[in-house]
Amino acid sequence: MSFRHYKSFGIFLLVLNAFAFVEPAKAADRLIVDHSKKPIDTTSGLGYEYTFKVKSHQSAKIVEGADFIVATDMPSMPGAHHMPHVRSEPGHHPGTYTIKLDFDMPGEWNLILKFSKPFREQVVIRDTVEKYGASTGNKTDHSTHNMDHSGHSHKKKKE
Repeated sequence: MSFRHYKSFGIFLLVLNAFAFVEPAKAADRLIVDHSKKPIDTTSGLGYEYTFKVKSHQSAKIVEGADFIVATDMPSMPGAHHMPHVRSEPGHHPGTYTIKLDFDMPGEWNLILKFSKPFREQVVIRDTVEKYGASTGNKTDHSTHNMDHSGHSHKKKKE
C-alpha cells in the first residue's frame, strides 16, 4: 500500500472512531394534551373557555412554560370558517393553559394547537360545539341547565 492509501485509511478510521463516541439519537418526545371546556357568556351562545393540560409523552410529567397558539377549522367546511388565532395563557395549575373562543356556528371543529415551546409540535383536538352548552366526550355537561334528571339516565343504549 502506498502512503496515500494509508492516509485515506487513517482518515476513515478517525471518522469512524468519532461516530463511535456520539450518543445515540433519542426518540423525539411528543406532547399529550387533555382538555376540558365550559360555556362562557357570549352574544352568539357559542363561547367556550378551554383548559388544556399538557404532559410529556416520554416522562408523563406536566409541561410548564409551554407556548402555543390555537387555530380553528371546521372539517365539514375546510377553509370556510376562519377565526383569529388565540395565544394560550397559563392556567391556575402548573401545566395548564387556557383560551377563550367564540365560535360562529355549531358543529364539529378542529382545535389546532401549534406549539413553539417546549419544542415545535402540532396537536389537533376535535370537539363538538353546541349552542348553550357542549358535549364533552361521553359526559353530559350539566353546568348549563337546571333540569330534573330523576326520570331518565344518561347511560348509552345497548345496540
